[in-house]
Amino acid sequence: MSYKKCITLIFCLFTNTGFALQIGDQAPNFDAKTTLGNLNFYEWSKNHWVILFSHPGDFTPVCTTELASAALFQPEFKKRNVKVIALSADSVEDHLEWIPDINRYKDMLNKETTILDAIDIFTDDTDVKFPIIADEKLQIANLYEMYHPNAFPNSGSLGSPLKETVRSVFIIDPNNIIQTILIYPKNIGRNFKEILRIVDALQVSSKYDVSTPADWLPGDKVIISNEIQNEDIKDKYQTDDVDTFENYLKFIKQPGFFSGSEKGKKRSRGEFK
Repeated sequence: MSYKKCITLIFCLFTNTGFALQIGDQAPNFDAKTTLGNLNFYEWSKNHWVILFSHPGDFTPVCTTELASAALFQPEFKKRNVKVIALSADSVEDHLEWIPDINRYKDMLNKETTILDAIDIFTDDTDVKFPIIADEKLQIANLYEMYHPNAFPNSGSLGSPLKETVRSVFIIDPNNIIQTILIYPKNIGRNFKEILRIVDALQVSSKYDVSTPADWLPGDKVIISNEIQNEDIKDKYQTDDVDTFENYLKFIKQPGFFSGSEKGKKRSRGEFK
């Protein structure tokens, strides 16, 4: 091995960045067996935003609650031109046998209000319609670094001790570019309301060239770039209403957001794709 290659290898081992997928990278393509048949990721996701998420195992408690929550949010994701796809190392047969349990738990959640307090009323059928990948050899999980063998707990009711993936989330834009990466431990369920909020923020930012502040929700003020000169703000955003905290921190109302009643505002969320 050459000296240059040796140094590169040592750097990768110690920094753990040599092969890691990062925000801004192109999402790797793959072929997969799923509950909806075989698919090619790029062909299936064409011209859509995508939420690709892994779970440790079928017929496990936390995962059942997560996929039920994802199912409840399907109508909201659809409004935003988002496709959802899940993954674990279980077989297609196991996935299909498990889906009725997910739907029953989802129906129970649908009768509650806590998970839906930011959404009006779902009139669509919210049974699981998104594909679940059977990644039995962990090929896709390793491609996306969803398999963390040292993550604990690594056995018992949270999944197979040999093949379980952690709770990874990749939000990918229509150009197949990774825009967000989230990683949760196996014993902590994800907040799909937060994932939806991230999608909203990414789409607003992409369309209007703005940033979103901490705790932002659709309809809140957004941040304009310091690269935009004060004299150009009106032409770019069609507004004179600029809230300046400091020269480096300026807010405007969210462009394109419906400014009617609060109920109307909720209905308009997601309409900026």
